[in-house]
Amino acid sequence: MVELIWIAAFVAFALWWYIIADLEKAGILKKYNMTAIGPILMLRTFRGQGFLDWLAKPKGLWRVVTLLGMPIVLGSMVLMLVLFIGMDFLMLANIESVPTPGPANAPQNIIAIPGLNQFIPFWWGWIALIVAMAVHEFGHAILAKVENIKVNSLGIILMPVPIGAFAELDEEQMFGTKSEGKTADILGPMETKAPGEGKRKATSRQLTSILSAGVIANFFVAFLAFALLFGPVLGSVAATTSDVIVYDVAPNSSAYDAGVRANFIVNSVGGMNVTSPEQFNAALRSATGQSVAISGLLDNKPVSYVVPVNGTSGVYVSDIVNDDKYPAKAAGIAQNMRIVAIDGTPIADRAAFTDYMNHTAPNQSIVLGMAYQNNTMVNTTVVLAQGPEGQSYIGIYTVDNPLGISARSFASGYLGGLKNMPFSLTGWLRIFVLPVLQFSGDDPGFSIFQGQFSSLFHPVGIAASFGSAVYSLSECLFWIGWLNLNVGLFNCLPMIPLDGGHVFREIVRRFLDPVIRDPARKEKITGTIVNGFAVTLFAAILFMMLAPYIVHGI
Repeated sequence: MVELIWIAAFVAFALWWYIIADLEKAGILKKYNMTAIGPILMLRTFRGQGFLDWLAKPKGLWRVVTLLGMPIVLGSMVLMLVLFIGMDFLMLANIESVPTPGPANAPQNIIAIPGLNQFIPFWWGWIALIVAMAVHEFGHAILAKVENIKVNSLGIILMPVPIGAFAELDEEQMFGTKSEGKTADILGPMETKAPGEGKRKATSRQLTSILSAGVIANFFVAFLAFALLFGPVLGSVAATTSDVIVYDVAPNSSAYDAGVRANFIVNSVGGMNVTSPEQFNAALRSATGQSVAISGLLDNKPVSYVVPVNGTSGVYVSDIVNDDKYPAKAAGIAQNMRIVAIDGTPIADRAAFTDYMNHTAPNQSIVLGMAYQNNTMVNTTVVLAQGPEGQSYIGIYTVDNPLGISARSFASGYLGGLKNMPFSLTGWLRIFVLPVLQFSGDDPGFSIFQGQFSSLFHPVGIAASFGSAVYSLSECLFWIGWLNLNVGLFNCLPMIPLDGGHVFREIVRRFLDPVIRDPARKEKITGTIVNGFAVTLFAAILFMMLAPYIVHGI
């Protein structure tokens, strides 16, 4: 089925390319203000000039906003340069640390195009990308109007879905030169004139302001989207009072054999409602009879498991540390046994076990009273080892209930973590990588509101009347914020033909002004520096994409 979809997509793309090539040859595209570059179609409109003039009226305000945003643009330029070059140096210095090829570093997933990038949802992704492209180009156009630079047209780029937008500024007024070929005034010419030369009208300040405006607009929209998301939207979502999630089950335990698995949401034990892991463990310890019914939800469907109960006291051994320096392995302690006594002292639960162990020392000999799953008892003598933190250590992993189920409270803590992400550096790192984490299963991200954990949350206050629309809004705002932030940062790269590359060229030119008087020599050196950065960064990006395949093989 997947192969048929890709074949159909390839045929449709080839048909698209053939049609627009034929229309261009017949002169029809030019008649309707369209231009084709291979399979890329650029659709222009000359409308909206009056609207742009109206938006640009508060010129002083726009200049102040751009001035305040310039340090952020320059800081982002340095950050992105250091990030890309630094990552390449780290990979070259530690070849063994280069990650193996996988979805997270696949070339198509490095490009933020929904439908191509498997970590970006199709519909929310395209909504967010269209917003990012429109905002970016409107930023250029508005500042061009503010600085009295002509805006020839606005437009979108299709292939065949929208992959970009552009504001077609008058290149000769902006740069003093005009692009060659069919790209018109979209990316800007590779070579430009200095201020005052040729037909260039824009000063250095005006040029950098206009070029930076698109990035500043992206950053502003990202800030606004995240402010709404992490403020009133997530603030209108609360966790339910029932919050018991199974995150692990000891293999071959009675619970595992009964079908209990991770992500099971527990509602009741033996017909008694439980709302916390403490209540859950206490209910299991108080269970009577040979089995207990555990009920709840799995994948939003009601489920119930009948689990045999072979004993309700002690500490459950979920696994042992596979290291001969610890006594558990040599003493024959095995997974799914229970420690019910130490030196004859009954051990009711993990709190009692921890308290007893805190009064022991490494190299001390103790006798463990152990129970198998069939409730057969055995005494085992062990000599305690020294643990990783200097404590006495047996070398076992334990669970604080008699069935081998590891449960935790999830909803309130996870929701709090989402709300607090923007307030720490690690939180921002999580925001950047959340698409990969969310869609690789390592972190549910905002999908918790519409996935298997959705029953643990509910809108509150005014938002309660909107129901699940609040969750859809959170997804939309996240992707608008995330894509605007990334589009802005990528455009900050000091690499022609990106905005950051043009700004960098102007900075280099201004830096060389007092040093080199000969205009021709100055422009030659400027071009060499700018082109050198562009080639270096392109190579750095290419190496990041190909390094996993070069080191580990395709």
